[in-house]
Amino acid sequence: MIAIGMMSGTSGDGVDAAAIELDVPAKDVRLIATASSPYPKNIRDAVLALGEGGMTSAADIARLHGVLGDHYAKIAADLIGQIGERPDVIALHGQTVAHLPDERVTFQIGDASRVAKHTRVPVVSDLRSADVANGGQGAPLVPFADFVLFSRLAPVAVLNIGGIANLTLIPSARADDVIAFDTGPGNMVVDAVAAAIGATHDIDGGGARRGQVDQAALAEFLSHGYFAKRAPKSTGREMFGATFANRLLEVVTRHRGSHDDALATATALTARTISDGLARESGTPISLLLVAGGGTRNPALMQMLAAAVAPTKVETTDGHGIPSSHRESIAFAILGAYRLRGRPNTLPRTTGASAAVSGGALHIP
Repeated sequence: MIAIGMMSGTSGDGVDAAAIELDVPAKDVRLIATASSPYPKNIRDAVLALGEGGMTSAADIARLHGVLGDHYAKIAADLIGQIGERPDVIALHGQTVAHLPDERVTFQIGDASRVAKHTRVPVVSDLRSADVANGGQGAPLVPFADFVLFSRLAPVAVLNIGGIANLTLIPSARADDVIAFDTGPGNMVVDAVAAAIGATHDIDGGGARRGQVDQAALAEFLSHGYFAKRAPKSTGREMFGATFANRLLEVVTRHRGSHDDALATATALTARTISDGLARESGTPISLLLVAGGGTRNPALMQMLAAAVAPTKVETTDGHGIPSSHRESIAFAILGAYRLRGRPNTLPRTTGASAAVSGGALHIP
């Protein structure tokens, strides 16, 4: 079948989409086309405000749900036009506006019915709730697809650095051996520190490269209780959003550090928590770490990460047939294809659920 996956992550910067061809169960996945669309400023501002608890009106949330649905529908239609044929299914992750794993609650918005109506293609959305209903955290879900895509390279680890960083450990060719979890902040804290001077992110890692890591501040923030928790675990903007980032900036400033020093410290925090998580959870030596996500475009972060995980080799997924910018949209396309066939598309060991489920609500046009 042909499946389209659409991903809008915790960074709140836009939507990535990918069209793939595969059989279910999948042995080979062929990438057909990709697309990306930044959020317009009004949507990005609304998404970030809602994620930080700044939007409390049910009417405002409902309006954003509709606006996102229309935005996703246009991107999906454009990608369908690009590939020249109608896909069998579209998998729509939606925009996470609340992720409360300790309370077994996760919530994504973006009206999938509008996408189905506009494209005349079945749409799978709300992919996390079935796992939550079975006692899981609803995250991370991408490890199911990581196993499909990369198990041939086992033992291998796959890392996504989006707003949050999540790690998949594939020690063998057995799906039951996969371990996955959110390590903590990816780009989220760095972006929020950059926002203090009106930037959307630390462009090319320039600020972090100019700055010096505040080792005392880094040690203080590494003591956060989340980092010592064992997998399965997941997190989001509720824990590592603007409040956390502002506190980091305040501590570095109190230590007479510059804004660039705060960027360097936030970047080091991401690299160290990934490295620590990899070392803590790897029962099998991992010689290769494949990296995807927006963080791959930050040379300072990639350099710090390589140093932190050495002697493990660090590469991007691009060299293995999966564009690092679209690994998550490809992954959700795989999940959507399995859901359309009624096949399980979760790994319960990675989420803490009691059983594997075929997750996702199906919208038929």
